[in-house]
Amino acid sequence: MNTILIVLDTWRRDHSGAYGNQWIHTPNINKFAAKSAVFENAYFASHPTLPCRRDILTGLLEFPWRGWGGLEPTDVTLPGILDKADKLSYFITDVYHHWGRDAGSYWKDFTGFDLVRGQEQDGYITDTDIQFEHRALDYPPHNRPEHSHFRNAQYIRRDEKDWFSAQVLSRAARFVQHNAAHQDFFLMVDSFDPHEPWDPPRHYINLYEDSGYTGRELPVAPYGPVEKHLTPAELKHVQAQYAGEVTMVDRWVGYLLDEIEAMGLMQNTMIILTTDHGTFNGDHGLTGKGNVLWEPLSHIPLIVWHPEFGHGARLKQFVQPIDYFPTVLEAAGLPPREGLHGISLLPLLRNPGQKDSREAILFGAFAFACNIVDGEWTLHQGVDPSNPPLYSYSQIISKFDSNDWGPYDGVRRLVGPKNANTAGSDRSQTHLYHLAEDPKQERDLVGKAPEQMRRLQKDMIQKLEAINAPRELLKRWGLDKI
Repeated sequence: MNTILIVLDTWRRDHSGAYGNQWIHTPNINKFAAKSAVFENAYFASHPTLPCRRDILTGLLEFPWRGWGGLEPTDVTLPGILDKADKLSYFITDVYHHWGRDAGSYWKDFTGFDLVRGQEQDGYITDTDIQFEHRALDYPPHNRPEHSHFRNAQYIRRDEKDWFSAQVLSRAARFVQHNAAHQDFFLMVDSFDPHEPWDPPRHYINLYEDSGYTGRELPVAPYGPVEKHLTPAELKHVQAQYAGEVTMVDRWVGYLLDEIEAMGLMQNTMIILTTDHGTFNGDHGLTGKGNVLWEPLSHIPLIVWHPEFGHGARLKQFVQPIDYFPTVLEAAGLPPREGLHGISLLPLLRNPGQKDSREAILFGAFAFACNIVDGEWTLHQGVDPSNPPLYSYSQIISKFDSNDWGPYDGVRRLVGPKNANTAGSDRSQTHLYHLAEDPKQERDLVGKAPEQMRRLQKDMIQKLEAINAPRELLKRWGLDKI
């Protein structure tokens, strides 16, 4: 069986009718979800963009060992295993991190790949004679004006098919048209949209706001508090821009799905539609995604079409991006790989009502809090104020924060103070929420529910030990005192 994995970067779960949204226009995703299996309890494993991609391609939890960076030379990847089995794998993306200076290796094991140039800070076009509107402001704490994006866009765009998500999903449709004869192919389609900058054609934004808005254009919102950065009208504009971007992406997802259906491939193809994380859009008084891993970030959409199973099902089991690796292997008729942290989704699709094999799951971002959710409670276990040493188990230094690393000893490298001293960050504080009564996580119950907190801490320790996470992390997160 073929598998097509579609990742839409920074797609909020609640911005789709499939998850109960009544005001945003996502007709194509809604139609797809109605006949597919919709997972209610999908959470990312590692945050943000590249750590999640490594979760997907290795089937292993990333965040306890390392942060942002490329694939390790020793990584055994899903496309690498498919290649050894003479299966075709192909990668289509405009996420420039996959091949840019800060990582640049996520495409390497695929049979082939197609890279759409120009997104965000991609230094694609440098022509000084291109006139472009500098629409993103340079303000703290985000401080990323995205000159490259708007220069690239001015050079590339003539009509909607030239927008980046349109290019990515159109090229995916072309791949399907020309490779349908392959048996058990794996296609990974990785669209940077609806990630910011949010600059869809204006008619999409007009669906969600009064076209008479005359304030600042803010296609890149601050990564931080709304207060003192955005007026109420500007926040509504940011929300409209993001919603418009989602609707534009929905149109081109629909284009790809229609092509797949027109070719009769729905009968022998599994389609996984998901994201890496969400974004704050006024929730908790924030915009962006550089804060505590509350539900708007961590609780993600996951919709899966299988030709035989799960049609119309709403599944409650816990699932994560680490599960796609074993799922694709099983769909391709290949034996399971030992040592993966993920589990195949196919048994759940065959029997949606079966008992969940996971009573809770871990998720997190390197250097910050460790998080666990069991469907009723969420614990964000913070960094101990004594801030014990932090190590990165990686041979790779990305361009981000590359000036504060210790030497590599063949196993790990000490992370210097600039990167490791996160104890004062809100992302490294301990928080406890009762989701059943407080789904928006507005009432922190640390100190008010000690039995629940101790239970989740013990479960967290067991799960970290089960994956052989670095022992020093128990001390860093204060779990050695439990």
